[in-house]
Amino acid sequence: MSEQKNPGNEMSAVEVQQYPAHFQARVLGKVEHRSGDGPLEQIPVGTEMNVDTAIASYVLSWTNPGDQQPETVYLAKREFEHYVETGALEVVV
Repeated sequence: MSEQKNPGNEMSAVEVQQYPAHFQARVLGKVEHRSGDGPLEQIPVGTEMNVDTAIASYVLSWTNPGDQQPETVYLAKREFEHYVETGALEVVV
């Protein structure tokens, strides 16, 4: 984040967008998500997914190879970026 001065000399944080609005990613390690209040669920290693950028999160979607059903999950931006930094997710722009 960077800080910018607004009119009236007020400071605010501005989020710097690291990735495009739409891109692909591949799971290379342990990546977990939580559906609502449920338990953490792991996304299988090797899963290739489409990623869409939302305001405060990334929307990950893929087709489950077991039952061919679409899967969609949300990860907070900081959580997604942590998985990329640790090598658990590979971004394919």
